[in-house]
Amino acid sequence: MNKIPKEVWIGLFATMALLLLFVGINFLKGDDLFTGRNTYYSVLDDVKGLKVSAPVLFKGLKAGTVTDIELNPEEGLVLVTVEVSKKIKLTRGASFRLVSTDLFDTKALQIDPGPSSAALYRDSDTLPALIAPSLIENLVGDLTPLKDKVETSLSNVNRILEALQSEQIRQSVENLNRGSRDLSLLIQESRGPVQQTLADLSSLSSEFRKDQPLLRKSLQNLEQFSDSLAELRLKQTVLQAESALQSTALLMDQVRNNQGTLGRLMRDSTLYHNLQQSAGSLDALLSDLKKNPGRYVQFSVFGKKTK
Repeated sequence: MNKIPKEVWIGLFATMALLLLFVGINFLKGDDLFTGRNTYYSVLDDVKGLKVSAPVLFKGLKAGTVTDIELNPEEGLVLVTVEVSKKIKLTRGASFRLVSTDLFDTKALQIDPGPSSAALYRDSDTLPALIAPSLIENLVGDLTPLKDKVETSLSNVNRILEALQSEQIRQSVENLNRGSRDLSLLIQESRGPVQQTLADLSSLSSEFRKDQPLLRKSLQNLEQFSDSLAELRLKQTVLQAESALQSTALLMDQVRNNQGTLGRLMRDSTLYHNLQQSAGSLDALLSDLKKNPGRYVQFSVFGKKTK
């Protein structure tokens, strides 16, 4: 059996390596080699820097690649050839849009899908293409109204400044200078009294620091006197209250034990009835005295009359 030469093995390994390299590069680029692709054409007036191998986007995802860009000098148009994955079904009404993908104005083709119910484009069909404004162009368009407003504001400011007379401006500057000089003179004139006031305050502070021990001792004595007075008054009040309570308790004990006039009066009903009868007799006597005073008292103008 004949052995396979080393050159054949080397050729096979080289071919496999190239194939793997090709598949890997296309995989990193996002190309799907196993699904298959459809080729489409589009005609543009200006590709705006679109390059071969630029991505073809569908809903933000890469769905194909620009494979060729060819200029037709006679008609002044550019023929763009793209390959799109067969997974993307392009219906009638779909189109390509030339867009910018970043601030560096990197170009790509974006697929604008058509109605889902329409017929499908076939392989090698030509699709219409549109050119979308770049990000820079959109930004400039948004800034144009702001630029106009700024220019209008600057013109208004210039008009106001021109309306002001130079004599008024000089007069204002002179008034500011005069006010500054007056303020400087006022500060210089007030410097002496302010310094004297500060000196007096410093002297008063030093005197206060000297008398501080005496003042502290006086405050301590006043505090001790106040505490002693409060304690003395409290003691006297407590002693008087205690004495009054003791006297009241003794009086109540005497009343409960029928001692003294008040206790007997409260406990002995006979004394109460006697007092009531005496009061009634005295009341009858006074009434009879008022009615018949001659029965008890006799007066004689010419001498004593024997009854």
